Amino acid sequence: MPAKARNFLPSIIWTAVILVLTLLPGNYIPRVGSFWNLFSPDKLIHIFLFSVLALLLFSGFFKQYPGRNQRYITGMVLAFSILLAVLTELLQAMLPLGRSGNVYDTIADFAGISMGWLIFFQYRKKKQKKLPAD
Repeated sequence: MPAKARNFLPSIIWTAVILVLTLLPGNYIPRVGSFWNLFSPDKLIHIFLFSVLALLLFSGFFKQYPGRNQRYITGMVLAFSILLAVLTELLQAMLPLGRSGNVYDTIADFAGISMGWLIFFQYRKKKQKKLPAD
């Protein structure tokens, strides 16, 4: 397996998991109606799925491109994650799955992406502090 694929394999698999779970027919998913249900199990699942995706993408990008600018990597991860979040909601709205796209799901996805971003960089900062100075 090529090194590029190896570094991104966890995020590729996780993206497939997100697509499968978000595109399941509607009769398998409990309904959540309003903003006030933002912390319902459905929204927490969205936050979890997209925070893990962001963590895996950041990890893959930093392994694949160790000398790359941090802003470039952050931009790539955010662009892919946000595109996937919007795409899954659009597909739910457009495909006959018995589901509907929901702006609150997208907000939960964005919250998850942000959480993954913060966790990754806090971990990275702590890890860099522990490295011995040459």
